[in-house]
Amino acid sequence: MIGCIFFYILACCLVSWLFCDIDSEKTYSWYAGIWHGIFIIPNFIRSLFTDALYKAEHYTAAYNVFYWISSIMSVLITIFGGGSRK
Repeated sequence: MIGCIFFYILACCLVSWLFCDIDSEKTYSWYAGIWHGIFIIPNFIRSLFTDALYKAEHYTAAYNVFYWISSIMSVLITIFGGGSRK
C-alpha cells in the first residue's frame, strides 16, 4: 500500500515536471493559472526537494484568481475524493 502511494506521488511529480514546469522569468496568464493550480500538490512536493516553483513569480491578476480557484478545488478533491462511493 505504501509503495503504491509513493509510486503515485512520484508519477504525479514526473507529470508535473514534464507538463507544468514553471519558469521564474516568464509572465503567466489566466490559462497557466488554471494549469498551475491543478498541479499545486506535485509542484509543492517538488519545491520541497528542488528549486522548482509551485506558483509563478510573474503573473497577471487573472492568473492569481484562476490559480487560487484551481488550487482550492485540487486540494479539496485530493482530500475528499472526486468520485461517488457506492
